[in-house]
Amino acid sequence: MKNLKVIIIAFIAVAALVGLNSCNKTDTVSEPEVAKTTISDYANIVSSFASDFEDELVSGEESVLKSATVESCFTVTVAKNADGAFYPRVWTMDYLGGTCTLLSGNTKKGKIHVSLTDFWKNKGSLKTVTFEDYYFNGNKMEGVKTILNTGLNEKGNLSFAKTVTGASLKYPDGKSISWECKKTSELVAGGSTILFADDVYSVTGTGSGVNLDGEKYTLTITSPMIYKNGCFYPVSGIVTIDTVGGDLQTIDYGSGECDNLAKLTVGGVTSEIKL
Repeated sequence: MKNLKVIIIAFIAVAALVGLNSCNKTDTVSEPEVAKTTISDYANIVSSFASDFEDELVSGEESVLKSATVESCFTVTVAKNADGAFYPRVWTMDYLGGTCTLLSGNTKKGKIHVSLTDFWKNKGSLKTVTFEDYYFNGNKMEGVKTILNTGLNEKGNLSFAKTVTGASLKYPDGKSISWECKKTSELVAGGSTILFADDVYSVTGTGSGVNLDGEKYTLTITSPMIYKNGCFYPVSGIVTIDTVGGDLQTIDYGSGECDNLAKLTVGGVTSEIKL
């Protein structure tokens, strides 16, 4: 009896699904077993916790940060310090009772709590982000994110140490994927202006977790991921995903285009995917 191992790469909706199944040459053909975790699952959890757009947009100039209704489904509430000091600054973004659809097309529901110890451009400033009954594109997000200003690096660029701990993305069917990471973010363009729209960040680092199949995985940025404000996904960069019992997967985010396309390479075969 000969065992055949077949690697199946299938695209379901907007994701590339990588699976491993085996079958025996018998009179009865068994149903193939495919992995539940898709490339988009990995990309989604990384992008969900990498996105700073909403909280950094309202905290860009702390001197004017105040409670307000930013959109019909989105409010910002700023806490006042008892001693009248401006810092530490604490605020809550509340997407109210329903689901808020942003200009990016992403949906949010629940609350994001943000605390900031000092002006974000000052060395030593620490931002902490937590979530309360919060859903991103219908999936529940949990975890703690910190952003520490580590000052100017050897290139003279502002740098940040970013960590994500105890993070998970829980799907409506109850399955979840976990995530922890340590990354370095460098402001490589836009730092000389007061605008956020022209900011460009270069990100390096590693992360790990347990996927939807209960297998441990490690994500490594092998070529810096470049983020432009206004683009939900990285515009360039290469990451590898090494999963226990699975093939090494490589995602190439492209050469600078602001889109949701990337190239996936598994077992020497490269395909274009939508994130």
